[in-house]
Amino acid sequence: MPALGFAGSLVGCGVVFAAFRPQHNPQVGGCQFEPASRLPEHEHAVRLVPTEGTASFVGVFQGTLLDRQRQLFHVGGSKFPADRYRIDLLRWPDERADLEANRKYSHPLEIPDGLDGLLPGPAVDFCGFSALHCVIVGSGVRTEQEAQTIVAASFSSPAVPLGSLLRPRAVRDTGRQYRSLILSAREDPEEYRALVAGRHPSAVVLDGAAAVCRWLGANMAPVTVALVERLGASGEAAADLLESRRGRSLCDLPLPSDLAEVPSGIEVLAWQDRG
Repeated sequence: MPALGFAGSLVGCGVVFAAFRPQHNPQVGGCQFEPASRLPEHEHAVRLVPTEGTASFVGVFQGTLLDRQRQLFHVGGSKFPADRYRIDLLRWPDERADLEANRKYSHPLEIPDGLDGLLPGPAVDFCGFSALHCVIVGSGVRTEQEAQTIVAASFSSPAVPLGSLLRPRAVRDTGRQYRSLILSAREDPEEYRALVAGRHPSAVVLDGAAAVCRWLGANMAPVTVALVERLGASGEAAADLLESRRGRSLCDLPLPSDLAEVPSGIEVLAWQDRG
């Protein structure tokens, strides 16, 4: 485990990689026209991901059309050839009300150079589509700074920062491709508990003592990872809270056999909650 300075982002990357699955229907020949025709009209925000090129479009889905035997998607008041785009259904946090019904917004795919060999699947699937795998609760400013940490570089391609793999976003970033969500530890967990849990993230990372003390009982995902430094009163309070929860647990869980050896001075607690 590296210094706690960017451990939260690194753990988040691990969650994203473990949870990522390529799109179920990667064919490009208009294969999504039929299922798209069954989507309710004027209810969902969607992104159209191009099969070629780098320009994607976000807008309100207004249905499918047949024009001279051409299959078309009707999004944001414009018509797009169905054989050139795939649909990314933005179930959350992109609500329909965030977008004007008759306007489309252009967004680049944001596939950084140098990702080949680092991704757990095709770049267009990983970078072009949205999915909520991981939630990081902590300092939003610090997490953004951590996301700039360089994790790969070569002579033939630009350096790759953690953010390219974590793909974070905030709650109100309309239309942005994402794999993880960033929440401030200062927010009220009650405002986000049902919202986040309903989108089924794989894990929540509580980055820091303040996040642990306020968010440990939020139960937003099946797995909660708490990162605490035992420095100062807040760190001791968070550690005591973890020990207390562990004492009421069903059983302790062993570390996976293939887990890298935990360095000296770092404690790892894992347990199965009775709930």
